Amino acid sequence: MSRKIRKIYGQFCIGIVLLLTGSLFLADHWFQLKIITKYWPMLIVVMGLLFLITMIITGKKGAGLAIPGIVITTLGILLFIQNVFHLWITWTYAWTVLVIALGIGILVMNLYLRRKGLRRGAGIVIVIGLVQFFVFGFLFEGILNLSGFGFKNEVFLGIGLVLFGLLIIFSRLLFPRSKQDSPETKPVVIDTESMEVPQQPEKVEES
Repeated sequence: MSRKIRKIYGQFCIGIVLLLTGSLFLADHWFQLKIITKYWPMLIVVMGLLFLITMIITGKKGAGLAIPGIVITTLGILLFIQNVFHLWITWTYAWTVLVIALGIGILVMNLYLRRKGLRRGAGIVIVIGLVQFFVFGFLFEGILNLSGFGFKNEVFLGIGLVLFGLLIIFSRLLFPRSKQDSPETKPVVIDTESMEVPQQPEKVEES
């Protein structure tokens, strides 16, 4: 994608976001629908999806857009759920989902770059996010019951076991095998005896 096309596409994406935002404000004003009040986080989701669409269009050159695309989309979904159900107090542990989204973004980016170290780093970030979600969720919901839903400890224990089970299933995808685990390659032996050594021409002595 040339620079001119990227510029036009960027202007188009910004225009779409502004168009949607303005239309929602006008609908709220004229029809008293209160769409912005309830569904404003979906604008953030649209912004994240635009990053992902741009990544797909540009290919390998736009691989880095996977990280902000997935993180922003996940943020919009979290804000939407919390806004609809009035669960803002769950940010005490819901932020850990963004850490998991960061790891997934790195993993998606690596689909274009194909680097083992990057894939292993994505797996580490995802594991850290899962551990944080389980620990903080168990503390603030299972013990303190901040949201008032009355989640029992067994709920977060079950969620944690399911997530770590999925992690074990996909561990080979997240953590590529090291060189020690790869099949051994036989060293190449060069037979020096069979190699012919070029003979230097004899010097002719001048009389």
